[in-house]
Amino acid sequence: AATGKVIAVSGANVVITRETGTFSVGENLLVSAVNVGAVTAITGSVPDGLTDATYKLLAANEYRASVLAVPGSGPIRGVRWYKGDVYAWRNNAGGTALAIYKSTATGWTAVALGKQMSFNTGSVQIFDGNTVTGATSGATGVVARVVVESGTWATSTAAGRLILSSTTGTFVAAENLTVSATVRAKAGGAATSITLSPSGRVETVVANFGGGGDNKRIYGVDGVNRAFEFDGTTYVPLNSSMSPDVPTKISAHKQHLFLAFGSSLQFSSIGDPYSWSPILGAGEIAMNDLITELILLPGDQSSGALAVYTKSDTSVLYGSSEANFALSTFNVGTGSMPYTAQNLDQTYVLNERGIMALGTTLNFGNFATATLTMNLRPYIQANRTLASASIVNREKGQYRVFFSDGNALYLTMGNGKYMGAMPVQYPDPVLCASEGERADGTEMAFFGSDNGFVYQMDTGSSFDGEDIVSNISLVYNSVRSPRLRKRFRKASVELTGDSYSLFQFGVDFGYRSQEIDQPADSTQANDLRAAFWDSLEWDNFVFDGNDLIPSEVELAGTAENLGIRISLVSNLIQPFTVNSIILHYTPRRGLR
Repeated sequence: AATGKVIAVSGANVVITRETGTFSVGENLLVSAVNVGAVTAITGSVPDGLTDATYKLLAANEYRASVLAVPGSGPIRGVRWYKGDVYAWRNNAGGTALAIYKSTATGWTAVALGKQMSFNTGSVQIFDGNTVTGATSGATGVVARVVVESGTWATSTAAGRLILSSTTGTFVAAENLTVSATVRAKAGGAATSITLSPSGRVETVVANFGGGGDNKRIYGVDGVNRAFEFDGTTYVPLNSSMSPDVPTKISAHKQHLFLAFGSSLQFSSIGDPYSWSPILGAGEIAMNDLITELILLPGDQSSGALAVYTKSDTSVLYGSSEANFALSTFNVGTGSMPYTAQNLDQTYVLNERGIMALGTTLNFGNFATATLTMNLRPYIQANRTLASASIVNREKGQYRVFFSDGNALYLTMGNGKYMGAMPVQYPDPVLCASEGERADGTEMAFFGSDNGFVYQMDTGSSFDGEDIVSNISLVYNSVRSPRLRKRFRKASVELTGDSYSLFQFGVDFGYRSQEIDQPADSTQANDLRAAFWDSLEWDNFVFDGNDLIPSEVELAGTAENLGIRISLVSNLIQPFTVNSIILHYTPRRGLR
């Protein structure tokens, strides 16, 4: 009774995916209840690397057809990887409200936002999960979250809101709220549905204000609605002291929730993101310009700090509470573009001059800055106003900044040193992004685009089924003798990988002079599928595979130097690495 979806037929071999159950040798195969043959052998290995890559692409395309856009209209407004699930924000179909969706095995599922009801004169504590009943109205509600914004239960002055996951009937103002027939508080009015205005740009952080492993929650802003807390099920709008209450930036630091309202930086009471009363430890810090980024800086419990960026200035907030918070101006004239601040080995941002690094030093607790992309100034100047998102890839040591036109810049760091930067082009622009880890430590990264889809980065062999166009053009190499002609005979290109590799190899002799015959590009292919004992399944591997092998490329040309080009246009080739290129040549006469 096993089933499988056929993606290719080659002679007597049938290639399947979406397998359920286990096929057995000798059993009959049915298609629409019609017997089409019997199983004679089952194998998972494909001798030919190109055919193997082709079958993997066909399988990916089969699953790709099941991936749907997030319901609604317009671009993805925000995305978050949280506790093993992907959440996305998008306007509803009519564009009248913002909705939250969760990715599940059956597709995107809308998250119910529930209702909220204010309460006051709370005298006996109400807990999450309680069912409250209106003593007058008889209405009931299941409490998903208790939000105490002022007062205390002990003094019968607790006041705030109840987030209700479900209700029956209609609560009325000033009626007693009971739990198990005990009066706990008074209702402030009827329970109202939580709704979100459309078209915000959602930014989120994950913070833990309750301690323990289960109290990590998403905190976010979108520049249109109030800040919020979200645990994957319960959505809690946060009430700050600002009017209008529409923060644009967010961070969690020293057990305070920080929100930016234009040029005003506000923080909650310590350990309580629901309380914004100055009497209870909340406060405000005025900046001299619109705040563009908030990000934590490396440090321990006593020395950690918060970087506060505007477009043209950088400040650092020291201290641990309103009692000793101190804002220090770090750099005047150097700030950050929105959506570009990330921590890798240190803090990186994009500003008008390029990508800047803000690293801790031991000198009086101050910081040292450096511009890393001076050699890419034209590229930075063309894209700096289009920054739309940024993430880091810790496995590869990369800081990645994305632009709304589909361009991106990957900056790679190794052992704390800048190694280089590479422009990248995405066919679907990255408008928001989120990265995190699976339980086993595997890095995951997702982004939302303008077509309503959420994509996973760094996986597969294509751009959602479309070709990836990649190329490297190396500088002209004179092999340490720039004025000596050389007869180039061969290039040995050493590759590493774990799949089939294919690329075009081209050379330009003598600055691509028209006086020299320039050869056509050649196609190089290698099967890099290797097997390792004790890590394989018998009859499901390539016995003589090799994951490190040189490609021997014949050259025929005489010149003082040559430039090498490696390129590929494909949707089925997995990533591979070019480790080195060794040139074979014979010295000739000097240039005259």
